[in-house]
Amino acid sequence: MLRWLIRIVVFILVVYLAACAYFFSVAELRNSENDKNYTYTGVPASLKPYVKDFQKRYQASGERVTIKNDGLKLDAYYLPAEKATNKTVIIIHGFRRNKTGMKAYTDMFANLGYNTLTVDNRGHGKSQGHYVGFGWLDKGDVEAWIRYLISKNKNVEIVPFGISMGGATVAMMSGDSLPSNVKALIEDSGYTSVEAEITYEAKAMYNLPQKPFVSTVSLISKLFAGYSYTEASSIKQVEKNTRPMLFMHGGADSYVPTKMVYQLYNADKDPEKQLWIAPNSGHVQGFGDHPSAYTAQIKKFLNLYFK
Repeated sequence: MLRWLIRIVVFILVVYLAACAYFFSVAELRNSENDKNYTYTGVPASLKPYVKDFQKRYQASGERVTIKNDGLKLDAYYLPAEKATNKTVIIIHGFRRNKTGMKAYTDMFANLGYNTLTVDNRGHGKSQGHYVGFGWLDKGDVEAWIRYLISKNKNVEIVPFGISMGGATVAMMSGDSLPSNVKALIEDSGYTSVEAEITYEAKAMYNLPQKPFVSTVSLISKLFAGYSYTEASSIKQVEKNTRPMLFMHGGADSYVPTKMVYQLYNADKDPEKQLWIAPNSGHVQGFGDHPSAYTAQIKKFLNLYFK
């Protein structure tokens, strides 16, 4: 009887660990979704003219640039503004996407007169890496891109901008010691922490609890990817932010719940912070649903810090 009980316990443990390993692979292992061409995939009709315009601009004057950080080769599009300027936006994509899906955003900033550096996060697109960094690993890569831009132009003025996981990347880097060249930050639809987002998705998609399931997956992440879900906190980083930040979010976001942006905004003690909610928009749909209002909000915010 005891032998059978032990076998049952071992079987349950093996199944549990296998389930955790599967969820880790779904969440963090690089797969084919990370490397597809998203130039027009999922792009709403309202943004397709921006994409076409970017293609023309990039063909005329853009270039691919690469750097190395943390032993990985990282890839990006660089597009200079039509009129020479020090103003530069670093554009950061979301989960299991890549820079090809950010062309409309890049064109928007080009229209506003900014140089743009549109990056592939580690484990995505043309950048190397086996794991998704969920913003926590990516923030170090973006900071490496900042150093690269400064090495090219010591007077460069930088704004990191990201959507979804890219938004979380911006929020997470906001609490780091950044060069004075970084003048402002913009995050769109980022989450409060990796733990909070993974817990939310595990419950919504699989009806799985945080404890012990998400905690175990977090341990696997620490062992293989080098970070735990608890340490990867946008909230804790934003609490240390000292730069103007614009928080943006869809008012009807059910993927990264809208309530998270209010938590991030309230955690930021900087008096120049701003908040904009896209009415009735789902996850990262603010630009596509309200292109004029979205652009106007960003322009108004950045005009406070760039002349």
